Amino acid sequence: MIGTAQTTPRGVVWTAPDGGDRCEDVHARSTADGFLLSRERPSTAPVYYRVGYGRLEWGADPAAFRPDTGRTVPEPGTLLALIHGMAPPPDTTPLPGVRRLALGTRVEVDGRGVTVSRRQPALPGPGRGLLASLGDALSAVPGDYALAYSGGLASASLAAAALSAGHRPRLLYADLGLPEAPPPLPDVPGTDVRTVHLDVFDLLDHHRVAGDGLTPPLPDLEFPRGLARRLSAASGLPVAAGLLLEDVVSASLSQADRGWRNWRLLTCEPFHLSGTLGSLREAASLLAEGVVRDDGPVQDLSHAPEREAQPVDAPTPPPTPLGRRDLPGLTRKGRLAFQSTQQATLSVWKNHLDFLGPVLGRLEAGLAARVPAGGPFVLPVVDPAVLGAVEAIPPGRLGRIGGGLYRNHEPLREILAEHGVRGPRRSSSSFRLRLAAAAYLHRESGKIAAEVERECALGDLGLVDPRVIAGLVREGPHRSDHALPLLRLLWIDQWLRKG
Repeated sequence: MIGTAQTTPRGVVWTAPDGGDRCEDVHARSTADGFLLSRERPSTAPVYYRVGYGRLEWGADPAAFRPDTGRTVPEPGTLLALIHGMAPPPDTTPLPGVRRLALGTRVEVDGRGVTVSRRQPALPGPGRGLLASLGDALSAVPGDYALAYSGGLASASLAAAALSAGHRPRLLYADLGLPEAPPPLPDVPGTDVRTVHLDVFDLLDHHRVAGDGLTPPLPDLEFPRGLARRLSAASGLPVAAGLLLEDVVSASLSQADRGWRNWRLLTCEPFHLSGTLGSLREAASLLAEGVVRDDGPVQDLSHAPEREAQPVDAPTPPPTPLGRRDLPGLTRKGRLAFQSTQQATLSVWKNHLDFLGPVLGRLEAGLAARVPAGGPFVLPVVDPAVLGAVEAIPPGRLGRIGGGLYRNHEPLREILAEHGVRGPRRSSSSFRLRLAAAAYLHRESGKIAAEVERECALGDLGLVDPRVIAGLVREGPHRSDHALPLLRLLWIDQWLRKG
């Protein structure tokens, strides 16, 4: 059953949904004028709502909102955006009239009807600082716990925070058996590391994708879920993780102390992608605009192939995010659908993140892209006291220019230095997933290519050319370049065919 709030001649009458305890991060309460539903702190537990004439319905189970006609499939552009790693806007669902309750959203029901508005959530003050706040968040875990340990800045900092709080958790390292030669795991004095051997092919097998769920499952979300479950089963304990800690304790180059007349930029490696910067003033101007590229003058396309030329007044999509290349094989229909969704999605996300501010914005974006609903990990980073401690750190202290490089995440580096942790691994949080995707496609390439050629739901929708996709799966170099988008495509296609 879903919860309701309804205006009546006697005032607003409301009831909570079944399983209302699953909505612990959402406020649902009576007010002087009626009823208020709001999300005022970040969470991995989604809550959905639908507004009618003088009526609000809400709950944590999306199945309660589904029409009797069966499963509602996301729009084609949304499916292609998911393949390219773009999280849907924070308040959208594929269900008609149903919204997801985003952070900062308030839905009020009173005698005038239903009003939806936003209010920026307030974070607590700095408290006892970042290290102590992380320790307090870990102390709130009931009973013993283990830590997922990758050897990176975030997991090593979390281990140091646990030690500072007087805990001695076991560190669990997930060995995926990947064809890599990573540097040794950094030693955290006072702890021991247990290696848990996992089968990456079991974690990524697209044939196990079910056809249920509101939206297609994605390896970006299910991979950490599978890791958490297996680490927890191996230890018999809940598992805490440093996911998104680096995202939050972060600043851009534009926020660093650039020195008098920006002289420190002279020591930096080039940060632009194209064109030539004529002066430090020009570099500082680009940084102030929040970009790391200089498009410069319009390129001369007079000698380019006709298919690459574009009318001067043609609409263009937003700049492609760094490190992302569109997956080959999209049809004309697919490209148009994707570009339209991309523009709308980026616009909504920008508005939402600007509204939340840097700390909550980075967290909200990371939760949407890399943390599965239901939160299989214990995530200290979502604790309001941790976020308040981060927000109190001046942006100029989060990163600095030194030795010709921009060093980000300085508070985490300081924590490691204080606890004698040396040589943290530097790979990004998604590196292992991309490597795992490439290894999975390499081993299963022949079977997958034949499967795509035989049956492809996205091809039946006219969005991709199955022959091009099968060719990408078979070709080694191109397959590695697009391994993660290809894996997402396989998962989404399986979901469509099983629905």
